[in-house]
Amino acid sequence: MKWANKGHEFDNVYANMKRKKRFYLYGAGDYGRQFFTLFKDEINIVAYIDNDTKKHGTYINNLICMPLEQMTMTDETGIIVTMSQIARSGAIERLQGGGVIRNQDYFIIEDFMSVYFVYKCGRVCFSSISFLPSTICNLKCRHCLNFNPFSKHYYVRDWDNLISDVDLFFSCVDYIMLFHISGGEPLLYNHVADLVEYIDVKYGKRIGTLRMITNGTVVPSEDVLEKLERCKVEIVVDDYRESVPQYRENFDILLTRLQDHNIRHYVQKASSWVDLAPEKTDYSGFSEEELIRHRDECSQSWQELRDGRLFNCNYAAYAETAGISQEDMDNSYDLTAYTSDKAKELVEFRLGFSNKGYSNFCKRCRGFTIYNKEEVPPARQCESDLNK
Repeated sequence: MKWANKGHEFDNVYANMKRKKRFYLYGAGDYGRQFFTLFKDEINIVAYIDNDTKKHGTYINNLICMPLEQMTMTDETGIIVTMSQIARSGAIERLQGGGVIRNQDYFIIEDFMSVYFVYKCGRVCFSSISFLPSTICNLKCRHCLNFNPFSKHYYVRDWDNLISDVDLFFSCVDYIMLFHISGGEPLLYNHVADLVEYIDVKYGKRIGTLRMITNGTVVPSEDVLEKLERCKVEIVVDDYRESVPQYRENFDILLTRLQDHNIRHYVQKASSWVDLAPEKTDYSGFSEEELIRHRDECSQSWQELRDGRLFNCNYAAYAETAGISQEDMDNSYDLTAYTSDKAKELVEFRLGFSNKGYSNFCKRCRGFTIYNKEEVPPARQCESDLNK
């Protein structure tokens, strides 16, 4: 989205929020539960909606969970879509198919939490941020969303640079629902346990969930496990055993070690990945209006924190790091220049607004849109690396 009225882009959206007397949370998973914890004393939440029939009729946080069809919609009723960007596309299609209008009748989780708090009390609250210590990885996935197969060398950040970014971020942001440490493979970064410990000890009370993801192939040392055990951190273990069966033993050992050290964790197994297909995509002939529309249609909502800046699209930032997209300063926000009077402006940037309204990488990216049907098997390795 291109800025048209910086600092006031969500004035009408907040007015619509205030008119609602009751809210349904559409999505009874991790995001829905975290949102409830944050907002239970702020707004009137009456029930959960979920597409999973097994949840219907059950109670979550003492709220009934029901199918969308059972919800009663009035002018005073609002729906907050509390799902991840990948899971929410079908839900949004159902809502729009029923004539429900975004930012009038329904709101996306990251929009609601950030707009609500910055307008009500001037607090800057984000739904999530992506933070990469390095892009080093022991896998070479053909459709890696870090675009490592295109990169000539790995990007590794030094300790002082990481800590400087963390401190700067929390000097600007009051609360974040999900601080996500990713990669590359984070467990291959020498100081990853120290990084988790630093963030948890210094800023843990301002983080809903401190999470680190791993590809399930690396077994950390006892020293790393002991440090993680002392932290309030959640480890997501991706299950890629079908694509890289040579790491099955490591996967089992990792889960056992996490269990032995009482480190909160869960296994994530995706049925497919979305292929952004930069090697096959060319939108360089698009007009500026077409590129803005392409970005607006993309449901990608993650941003990266790096070198004192927020990058409007984390995948565009990864493409820059990999060398397949030109540097795009208009697609980033300089946190070193932030002052408290720019709180609404910062929130707007986090929610997708920028000076151009798109990134250079949009010219090579199919995006997370309803038109991108390119699904690929998770963690399929590049041919030259299959025997490594």
